[in-house]
Amino acid sequence: MNLDDWVKIAPLISCSAIAVSAFVAFSVFVYTRRANRRRATLDMVMRSFLDKDASQLYDNFKSLVRRDEDEADAFKLTALVNYDKQIEAERTTVIDQLNTYELVSLGIRRGVFDEKFYKLWFHRQFTTDYESVKPLIDALQKDKPSLYYEFRTLNERWMRNKHPVASPGRLRMAWWALTKKYDHLDAARRSATTK
Repeated sequence: MNLDDWVKIAPLISCSAIAVSAFVAFSVFVYTRRANRRRATLDMVMRSFLDKDASQLYDNFKSLVRRDEDEADAFKLTALVNYDKQIEAERTTVIDQLNTYELVSLGIRRGVFDEKFYKLWFHRQFTTDYESVKPLIDALQKDKPSLYYEFRTLNERWMRNKHPVASPGRLRMAWWALTKKYDHLDAARRSATTK
């Protein structure tokens, strides 16, 4: 190859090098963003389990939910709509937990948290807790429709698109059948019959 041939292909080589560099840079950006999202989600999940205050808040929240569901107990979550000094501790507990769910829901929508990871881990707890406090959320939203909007929206989406393992789609079940993963098919069938 002589100098004239190199001059002719130099722009092509330059463009190719720029395109490869741009692709590599974009790939690194996407990978780093996904890794950071997973890390933020894992940190939040670990905080839920390891932080004593967060664990205590959730335990207190579930205790109030059980009281609300108990027919013999006069306590109802809907009584927490308006501030009352006598039930200030109960209201603070429930509102703090709802705020946690709202923050997680907003973080998922804005891409701060990894929805797939969080859904695999917390789907049942998240949707069950939403259903438990739905009357309170409905009452709070009468005056302020934006309150817990993200929590409601994420719950509705997750109720439409069930847990990916407990409620697999037809394609996934077909794949399991083709790959002879019969234990997965049996688990999905058992999960469907216990709902």
